[in-house]
Amino acid sequence: MSDESLLIVSPECWRDACFSLPATRALARVRPTDILCPEPQRRLWEASGVSQVLTHDGSKKSLAESLTGIQHVLLWEDGVVAKACVKAAIPDRIGLPAPGLAKKLTRSLERTVRPGPPEHDVRRFLDTAATLGAEPFQQENFAALEIEGERYPDKVLIVADSDFGKNHEWPAGRWIELLEELPKHLLVLASGPLARKVAEATGIEVLEISDPIEAARFGQLIGADGSMPHVAAAFGTTCAVLYGPGDPDLIRPLGKQHSIIRRKVECSPCFVSSCPLDLRCQEDLSVGRVSNLLRGFIPA
Repeated sequence: MSDESLLIVSPECWRDACFSLPATRALARVRPTDILCPEPQRRLWEASGVSQVLTHDGSKKSLAESLTGIQHVLLWEDGVVAKACVKAAIPDRIGLPAPGLAKKLTRSLERTVRPGPPEHDVRRFLDTAATLGAEPFQQENFAALEIEGERYPDKVLIVADSDFGKNHEWPAGRWIELLEELPKHLLVLASGPLARKVAEATGIEVLEISDPIEAARFGQLIGADGSMPHVAAAFGTTCAVLYGPGDPDLIRPLGKQHSIIRRKVECSPCFVSSCPLDLRCQEDLSVGRVSNLLRGFIPA
């Protein structure tokens, strides 16, 4: 790594990693840029075009040793890697002053807050790249990544389970009723506890998917608010996402081609881990509403 190389530490969350992709690609066009990411994200970043992909297992001691000699690092969040960067005495630690991170930075960046409604979370990454001299608002930075191996453009992946928690999952009975209306020969269920219940009732094939990138092999994805739609979208899969407590205005998958399905209720978005009421954002989302919004989404 040269003295001018920038090491960017990927966010731990898959969704945020996908949101940081366009900014990272923009920065890689103006200076040598490497990525440090959790091992499971390796394939995502190898497809992004950065100079080098380094991975870590979350061990602060081994991380600090591996960071010796690095001069410039861009941090998006606090955590074990940020602490390791301090321990390694990296002289130029750059970032927005996020909670817990500000004291670990040697160069805090300022971000202009624009008037109007809250912006999509991708803007904090894009604005940071622009501050560092890149031109992030260009189409090539948002182009779909390439996935190696076979793709299934005529198949639809159903992702009923969410790694964000049960609050983000539509009830099993609703999924069963919806899938009975759809052409079953086109459908595949991504593995998970909820998916297995749905598969038992519908007979739809369940595919074991441990790596979210495997979701990108499918032409379409219908799923709960979780990591898989974001990763699949990064590789060009068209997604329809069912939102409950989350806010699609802030965290929808990148790209105008995706569909957002939700029943907006008084208390959403709430962002709580456990609903103190009756999970009405999911319970009030009817099969009829979802079915109508999916019209034309699935290939004939």
